[in-house]
Amino acid sequence: MITRTVNKNPRTRRADLVNDLQRAGTKVAKATISNTLRRQGLKSCSARRVPLLKPVHVRARLKFAREHLDDPEEDWENVI
Repeated sequence: MITRTVNKNPRTRRADLVNDLQRAGTKVAKATISNTLRRQGLKSCSARRVPLLKPVHVRARLKFAREHLDDPEEDWENVI
């Protein structure tokens, strides 16, 4: 159940899993969940913080996209 839940929603927190298991009648520690997930090959990580786009950035992206809309595919082959 733990692995299935995390595979379905990778942002599931350990505390949420503990609560789900307690509702099902099983008492489990957070460390047990971490160990179980690690044994299944799932590692924990923090979501990366990304700054929000400002209106000026949105306009610049849109302008760039419109300018390059008709560029041939060959022009994009060397773009990373």
